[in-house]
Amino acid sequence: MLLQLPPSLHYPITVTSLLKRPGDTVERGDYLFWYVYKTTVIEGDGLGNDVQVEREFPIKFESSVDGEVVAWKIAKGDVIDKPVNVLEIDEPCAHEVQFGGMCAECGKDMTAATYNTEVMDSIRAPIQMIHDNTSLTVSQREATRVEEDAKRRLLASRRLSLVVDLDQTIIHATVDPTVGEWKEDQENPNHEAVKDVRAFQLTEDGPGMRGCWYYIKLRPGLESFLENISELYELHIYTMGTRAYAQNIANIIDPERKLFGDRILSRDESGSLTVKNLQRLFPVDTKMVVIIDDRGDVWQWNPNLIKVSPYDFFVGIGDINSSFLPKKEDMAPGKGAGPKPKREKPSPDASEHRANGSTQAKDSEVSTLEQLVTMGGGDNPMMLQEQATQQEETIMHQVEDRPLLQKQKELDAEDDASNESQAGAESESSISSMEDSQESRHRHHLLEDHDTELFQLQDRLERVHQNFFEEYDRRRNKAVGGRVSALRGDRILRDRDVDLRVLPDVKTILPQIKLKVFGGLVIVFSGVLPINADLQNAEITKWAKTFGAVISSRIGSRTTHLVAGRNRTAKVREATRYPKVKIVTLQWLYDCLGQWKRLDEEPYLVPVHPEDRGDPILGSSPGSKIDSSWLSSSEDDGMAFTDDEDMPKSSEYAASIGYDADEQAAVHDELREFLGSDNESESDADASEAESVAGVESKKRKRDDADGDQDQDETAPLAHRIKISGTASTRPSTLKQTVGQDDDGGDNEEGDWPGGQDVEEQATAQNPDDDDDELEREMLAAFEDGEYDE
Repeated sequence: MLLQLPPSLHYPITVTSLLKRPGDTVERGDYLFWYVYKTTVIEGDGLGNDVQVEREFPIKFESSVDGEVVAWKIAKGDVIDKPVNVLEIDEPCAHEVQFGGMCAECGKDMTAATYNTEVMDSIRAPIQMIHDNTSLTVSQREATRVEEDAKRRLLASRRLSLVVDLDQTIIHATVDPTVGEWKEDQENPNHEAVKDVRAFQLTEDGPGMRGCWYYIKLRPGLESFLENISELYELHIYTMGTRAYAQNIANIIDPERKLFGDRILSRDESGSLTVKNLQRLFPVDTKMVVIIDDRGDVWQWNPNLIKVSPYDFFVGIGDINSSFLPKKEDMAPGKGAGPKPKREKPSPDASEHRANGSTQAKDSEVSTLEQLVTMGGGDNPMMLQEQATQQEETIMHQVEDRPLLQKQKELDAEDDASNESQAGAESESSISSMEDSQESRHRHHLLEDHDTELFQLQDRLERVHQNFFEEYDRRRNKAVGGRVSALRGDRILRDRDVDLRVLPDVKTILPQIKLKVFGGLVIVFSGVLPINADLQNAEITKWAKTFGAVISSRIGSRTTHLVAGRNRTAKVREATRYPKVKIVTLQWLYDCLGQWKRLDEEPYLVPVHPEDRGDPILGSSPGSKIDSSWLSSSEDDGMAFTDDEDMPKSSEYAASIGYDADEQAAVHDELREFLGSDNESESDADASEAESVAGVESKKRKRDDADGDQDQDETAPLAHRIKISGTASTRPSTLKQTVGQDDDGGDNEEGDWPGGQDVEEQATAQNPDDDDDELEREMLAAFEDGEYDE
């Protein structure tokens, strides 16, 4: 090795003599050479005065390693002003493998230090290569050698490496004691679903255990999935659970240790409680590694990741080992995304949950900050203790609250109410029918299992494996002479002469497959994410982007799909103006992402309400170029409408203030009359129907019937102008913008004002303040004359 000067010396230094010759043996602490340095010091001049003088100080430089001197890199008289290599020493041991601070080969203490030690010897082996032991570390060179050997072994057997998450990826776990009771009770409606649930008990494994039982449900098809995939991949477990928890799961899914062996990495050894790092398992090269996990955020959406739909067998339990992870987004995937109860009642605090959308966003931000802090030091004792306490509370709450039992009781109560209602309708039912009703009381069960994710996941993994080795074979054939050589029979045998120089990269192979699914699509969400959510950083957005989609916040000419979480939102109405936009349910997106192909949109189309096709008041049709700024639901336009807030319509507004169906129809007629009638030729009936607009003319006609035609010429202009002024002042600003344009978006020509108004009326309505003073005087005079008295 090359021995380097530390940066802490008083530079510049001058070498005065070399104390060792090539071939000499040195030990740590032996003197290697003399050097001097100059510095300014304060001394007395003998007269009681302090003066600054420059002095030289000779120093011996000590060796920090053991070995044999090979060659000097410096000479006597050299002036050195910065750290440089001074001596090459042949060490008997490079200390590239260390265990617990000691060299695994020579047994030397790697933590020993002297006064001139700048870097500990333990830094020579900083890489953890073993899954289950952080004490064993190796050097970069040793890690490279080990990984290259592993890659050659995998290539020879035509396999890749697969990192497998546990919770909600291949299993689902809970500590709710209700599951154990249901397993023993054959009369319970959930017995059939939980009879194959496995169980184990942890007694001395840290937070939350204390003798509680863990109930494990294997994802359907897991056994055959692991057996088939193990022929193509070498399997590794990476979990946020503890080591004891992971070992017990491995005992269930791989009792003979044929699939995973000892390749199990838990949160106890990962170095972080909030993120997973692929370099922890493969510190040098990840070209042959694939990840499967139900969460992409903990991997920071690593390109080697295949995101799996979460397995939610135990309804409402979630991941019991994720209490310290960033919270998942509250986003319902729709039908088929996971097992759901047949008749589960909505949560009583669902409205409160929606109302606290902004609070959830803040919680997410805090979790992200904690994640960054933890990445800086995953072994922080205070952080570990805090997270352990939080995990313990989560588990204890589940044990004590029994959420599954509470949900089943809700279903039972619903069944009781249904049975009582049916009994009331059939007052003369027989005793046998009552017994049948009693037996049917427990028919509705909470737990179901129709998950098929692993069957689809196996196809995806086989596809990645096939593409990888096809590319590898193509590169190898090209390296030995190309196509002509291959046709001559010079093709390299599969299992021999592996070549790491032409190795493809999974982080290139995997995106090439996925980007073809949504390439060229521009997707807008409506009613999918909580209000104020960060659209571009949302998990569903990042997931869709890995498949080539462009996610936009606004609907435009480039938009291809509107993914609607629910119907009758502002963006759904706006999307009807673009015939090429496919308005689909959220389930379409999930099914495409799950199956890795763009599915036909027809079965997923959102049934658009007839009133939502264009504006029901103005009568515009989809595709008409009206000013739609009032329909926009993006945050940029500052409107009150959001993805989760319906745009108000006239019928909805009428219903909200207590109008029945007939009165709502009257409101529609009045609005149409207001926009489309001839203002100068209204009949008395029309005037009475639109009294709020033409009340002045109605009162004038009553007065004319009693007093004749006197003052008619004087008051008619006043009533007409009041009517126009009221129209201009009460018309919504959005309607002013809309009716002031023609279908092409331009201004109307002269005399083409909606409703049949002439040019003079148009000018008055557009500029209602021009004659305000004169109108005010006329109205005051009219009131003084008693014209508007009842």
